[in-house]
Amino acid sequence: MTKAAIALDGSVVSEHFGKVREFLFLTFENGREISREVLPAPTADHAPGVFPNWVKSMGADMVMAGGMGVKAKQFFETLGVQVLTVPPMDVEEGVKALLLGTVRTVETDCGHGSDHDCGK
Repeated sequence: MTKAAIALDGSVVSEHFGKVREFLFLTFENGREISREVLPAPTADHAPGVFPNWVKSMGADMVMAGGMGVKAKQFFETLGVQVLTVPPMDVEEGVKALLLGTVRTVETDCGHGSDHDCGK
């Protein structure tokens, strides 16, 4: 069984992980959805490690977002959580890709503007 945390921005996968306000936790096995739950993020702060530790504490094996900074990726790797950075997509498109095992990832270290420091 796998549990994924999908960073939400309304009905799309959030392009900026550090500013996400809620997550869809999707539990699935063998291409079949078992459960889903939308939960608010633990804090509005963009503090290093807060979201990765919370996502891991919720039992997630992987996290999906459009853009994510280097530090967040490193936190997740240390915690054993697989990071999937994906192109812009609808949440249901992301769910379908997870269930089918066809998630297409893109290399991104942030993707939210030159006026922001992701700790690179």
